[in-house]
Amino acid sequence: MRKAFCAMLMLLVGMGATAHADFFQGFETDTSGWLDNDDFAGYGDISRVASGTGGIASADGSFHAIVQGTPQSSAPFTRFGGYSSVWPAGGFTTSLDIYLDPSWAAGSGFDYSVAATGSDGNHQRDFIFHVAADTSTGNLIVAGSNNTNFATRQDLDTLANHYVVSTAGWYTFEHVFRDQGGSLAVDLVLRNSLGNVVFTETRFNVADTIPAEVGGNRYGWFTFNNVANGVAVDNTALTLAAVPEPATMTVLGLGLAGMAAAQWRRKKS
Repeated sequence: MRKAFCAMLMLLVGMGATAHADFFQGFETDTSGWLDNDDFAGYGDISRVASGTGGIASADGSFHAIVQGTPQSSAPFTRFGGYSSVWPAGGFTTSLDIYLDPSWAAGSGFDYSVAATGSDGNHQRDFIFHVAADTSTGNLIVAGSNNTNFATRQDLDTLANHYVVSTAGWYTFEHVFRDQGGSLAVDLVLRNSLGNVVFTETRFNVADTIPAEVGGNRYGWFTFNNVANGVAVDNTALTLAAVPEPATMTVLGLGLAGMAAAQWRRKKS
């Protein structure tokens, strides 16, 4: 999955655009940038583990992390390197690889939210993926909303827009923050291990005007997680949108992109 991310950045550069990977944590050396009980009481635990732990190979590299919740409380979160009250030109995208398994016990699951910060520096709005092992259907279901009740939702099967996870593996949870007619729209996008989109939902509120009301990123937060033995995560990222370069820079950009691509291929060969 990281290879696809690097390829996307190089493609944007080759098109005469500048892409900025503002924050990345792949857990190869530590879990810095993520906060848990060691930082704030009641926020569960995040621990780095070697690929293969619990029968799960890391999405990339030799390590990933396990996120566990605290009973009757919450679970770890990240600030993606720091909150921002300024809307970035072109918007931004966050992503996190999460290992999903349809064999999880009925009634278990988690909510994963990424929030926007207001232009005043305060919390603006949450955009939430719900993942639940449904007790009525026996399915592992993914859906989206703007609210969490800090417990496994058992009504996801009744929502018109939801996705049933049939295959265990790594899935990428993306939040795409963009300007839609002057107000914030957020696309919740779920991709499978091949990078194919299997679920998407757009959350929009006309009151979230840009830049009067909406700033930049806030947290990525497992508001709760009651999956036994925790949930495997990898490749936390926040990427500022590509900003087109002046026409005079396009040719140079193309040349640099070609050299970067050749360098990347040599390193990976």
